[in-house]
Amino acid sequence: MDFGCSSSDNNIKTQIEEKLLTLSNRLRGKVVLIASHRSGKCISSELTQILISEGAIVYVADTKQKIVDTVVAEALKYTGKTVPTQVFDFFQPGMVEGFIKDIEQKEGRIDVLATDFGLLEFMYHLKPFSLQEKAEWESQYRNIFEVTLLWTKAVIPGMMDRKSGRIIHMVSDTGRLGVPKMALYGALKAAVSAFSRSLAHELARYQITVNCVSIGVQQIDELKDSSQEALVQLDKTLKLVPLRRYSEPEELAAMIAYLASDLGAYITGQTISVSGGLAMP
Repeated sequence: MDFGCSSSDNNIKTQIEEKLLTLSNRLRGKVVLIASHRSGKCISSELTQILISEGAIVYVADTKQKIVDTVVAEALKYTGKTVPTQVFDFFQPGMVEGFIKDIEQKEGRIDVLATDFGLLEFMYHLKPFSLQEKAEWESQYRNIFEVTLLWTKAVIPGMMDRKSGRIIHMVSDTGRLGVPKMALYGALKAAVSAFSRSLAHELARYQITVNCVSIGVQQIDELKDSSQEALVQLDKTLKLVPLRRYSEPEELAAMIAYLASDLGAYITGQTISVSGGLAMP
């Protein structure tokens, strides 16, 4: 359940940061595009920092200026690098394709697409499926699944031409588990995984890998003052995590970076849970 983020254990966070210092340019010169939408700044910000530390050229797109500003500020603070960004409506015709074309013209290619498409505001008003209106179904479909199709379709032609590429989508363990009041949300996250598996078959001949990283339980700073229901659900779910702690955004970002690197070249069509054992397929 991609429940936002904050550090739950300072010792764990310090250990992760120390490990990041040992990274050795596994993505040197790779052009990486991070597209995030309605999921908060947490994972995209940490991922940006890790990718930069590994030598990648990183571009970030989001639909909210506030998210992009935070990602840029944190990247500059922790890596000393400036990150090119763009804020726009992903559903406006031609905008996604135009942004990708601009990057390809400037850099010559896009090696990696990493996405984090959520629906954070959905957590503010969790309710049974029987009480959800059709407009809510459509919103979840559009902002979780359709946006995934848009970005994936847009990067494929260039990757096929170069016979190389990595596509990595962030999903959720709600797609593997039955979670009350998150039936459609979980179904759509599972749909992203199923889509990615089939796409991995289609694109394998072009040496393009397609994988998903599945989130477990994270704390939600944004919801602490406004969604008691979400916090109650969060506490209940944490009891189901064998490692008995929240995930850290650095841990999720590190898995994405691994799949994006040459070390992940032989992994495709997989959904890898980074969730403390919440889902064990």
